[in-house]
Amino acid sequence: MDEILEAALLFWLPLAFIPLGLWFSQIKPPSIGAKIGTFVSLIGLALVLASPWTVPESPSSAVGHLLGFIAGPTIMILIGLFKVAYSGNVPVGRLPSSDRNFGALLFLLGLIWFSLMHWWEITPTMSSGEVNPYWLIFLPNLVLSLSSISMAGGLAMLAFGDSRRKESRYLFAMSVSSFLFLICAMNLDSSNVSADEFREYVWLSIADLIGIAIGSILAILSFALVIFVYEKSLPKPESISPPTKDELSTVSEVVKQNIGGED
Repeated sequence: MDEILEAALLFWLPLAFIPLGLWFSQIKPPSIGAKIGTFVSLIGLALVLASPWTVPESPSSAVGHLLGFIAGPTIMILIGLFKVAYSGNVPVGRLPSSDRNFGALLFLLGLIWFSLMHWWEITPTMSSGEVNPYWLIFLPNLVLSLSSISMAGGLAMLAFGDSRRKESRYLFAMSVSSFLFLICAMNLDSSNVSADEFREYVWLSIADLIGIAIGSILAILSFALVIFVYEKSLPKPESISPPTKDELSTVSEVVKQNIGGED
């Protein structure tokens, strides 16, 4: 089979099935279509993760290779952030206060896992012996995002939250931990990536995040400007005449027939 066709059938098509299946899985009320959607998403995810074996010659297989490596620690970190954020004074979906420490532990274990992947011999490495190219893009972006999001979340809890000081302290500690990881990775060589090379990817990640932030702000401003201009172009609503005596009488009769008790 042609390599391009093989990659399309065994990687890109299953990758497209993941969001498509998730879309169908949200059908309400749950039906056979929702179950099929969930099944299709799981099959697509399995084929993407298996791409290093199904299409080893395709550069696309590096995505599935990386996903298999980062799934565990990434899920731990995200669950840790969720448990810390929702273990305090929130109106909906509040978790027990004991989940706060458990969430912080999960976050720390996930960060240690990534540290071992970076400095130890478990760095995501392709069968050719080269470091997965997407790993050097993913790790700086992840650590920078964790540091920024945790810091922003802690500040937001202090500014807008009610009795959220404990959770904000945990988030500040998570932000500092992520930042320290970043500083160490920028100055200490690992077994597969030099500090100089990692530093270059960090600056590229900073540029990416700044670009995303500026693009998001411009998109919001553009949307708000379109709404503002459209609403300004609409004519002012005309005043209507007051109700007549016949209309008031009809309304009174309807109200009288629809209120009151059995008497």
